Amino acid sequence: MVADIYPPLLAFHGLLRWFVLAAALAAVLVAFAGWSGTKPAGKLRLFTVVYVIAIDIQFLIGLVLFVWLSPVTQAAFADFAGAMKNKEPRFFTVEHTTTMFLALICAHLGAALSRKGRTEQSKHRGAAIAYSISLVLILAGIPWWRPLLRY
Repeated sequence: MVADIYPPLLAFHGLLRWFVLAAALAAVLVAFAGWSGTKPAGKLRLFTVVYVIAIDIQFLIGLVLFVWLSPVTQAAFADFAGAMKNKEPRFFTVEHTTTMFLALICAHLGAALSRKGRTEQSKHRGAAIAYSISLVLILAGIPWWRPLLRY
């Protein structure tokens, strides 16, 4: 059962990465446009919601893969000291997970700042900074050596 669901869920996780990246980039661009005053401020909420929902779904799928389905993390947890000496198990057990969790936190922080700012410019500034950090963390945490599209 687990072996049957792992490949399609991993493929979906890899495919959803592109949507998350696009949503993050769009949210960053809209936030910076509102911060600089070149665009009206009304679209930030829409892009915030899309980005936060996308990264939440991506993180939940990644968590299911991490905890229950991934043979890489299961083997790493069986021999944690040995896994820390190898690039791939260490990356998926510690580095990828930590980086993406921090990206998720920054995305939610940006969403909160975009709602609670005192002025439209401060809403956009907070969102632009938090979303930019989140995007950089996502880019740093992607396993670029793996296939960019599965199936």
